[in-house]
Amino acid sequence: METFEAVMSSAVRLMVPLLLAALGELISERAGVMNIGLEGFMTAGAFTAFAVIVGGWGVLPAILMAAVVAALVSSIMAVGAVWLRGNAILVGFALFVMVPGLANFLYVQKNNQDATPKLHIFTVPVLEKIPGIGKALFSENVFYWIALVLCVVVYLLFSRTQAGLTITATGHEPETVRKRGKDPRVVQTLAVLACGALAGLGGASLTLGAVGSYQPNIVDGRGLIVIAIVILGRWTVPGAIAGAFLIALLDAMKLRVSQDSDIPIQLLGALPWIVVILMLVASTRMRSSAPRTLTQ
Repeated sequence: METFEAVMSSAVRLMVPLLLAALGELISERAGVMNIGLEGFMTAGAFTAFAVIVGGWGVLPAILMAAVVAALVSSIMAVGAVWLRGNAILVGFALFVMVPGLANFLYVQKNNQDATPKLHIFTVPVLEKIPGIGKALFSENVFYWIALVLCVVVYLLFSRTQAGLTITATGHEPETVRKRGKDPRVVQTLAVLACGALAGLGGASLTLGAVGSYQPNIVDGRGLIVIAIVILGRWTVPGAIAGAFLIALLDAMKLRVSQDSDIPIQLLGALPWIVVILMLVASTRMRSSAPRTLTQ
């Protein structure tokens, strides 16, 4: 039971960064813009949160600044891919390479190994005592609860609001949106900025919550995994939750198995990517619900 609880706790902790970034990418892709630069957005949030909290400004300013700085980075994507009609893949790849490199450079200049303060744990008094899953689901730091709230908000955005309908319509038929008096470029810009802010929160949750410090290349390919999660989740919030938890569970099991066996850690590290590839191959047989402009 203790092993199960440990794996579940690790899985939930590792799920939160993926889920926050996946919610942002979901909004952006529903509007018709795929953010290959998601890795850069998450890194911007991770480094900013670390720098702010190590500077003594506190947790709340660190969270807010992570979202703001990542949104500013995503504005480069909005200008280059949406307004200037540049190749979204190339613009995103430039951010994918540039932002982590800049963050690593700044970190090396400071040249310290500071750890971030331990975050306060918020618990639900009765539910946290449920055997096996109580502590994992009902005794977590602030980022977990932010992610839960945002899941509800994004779900309601697309299922109950006119704004969500407009975003979805922009991803499928931008000309129809234009005929109704709205500029698809404005909708896509707002979606990309929202993606940047949420990815920044994901990066901050990685630095402050899951790891407790910053290290070079801390995001480590999670941006690409998040894009796969959104695709595998069929551009839905429940799908994003399920995909993020599955990948996080594989990561948690990898850490546990590496401690208790002689299997090379490098082989275990490839497991999430192998599962993602297999699921992407399997998903090609399913009826596609992708926003049409993603394929243009």
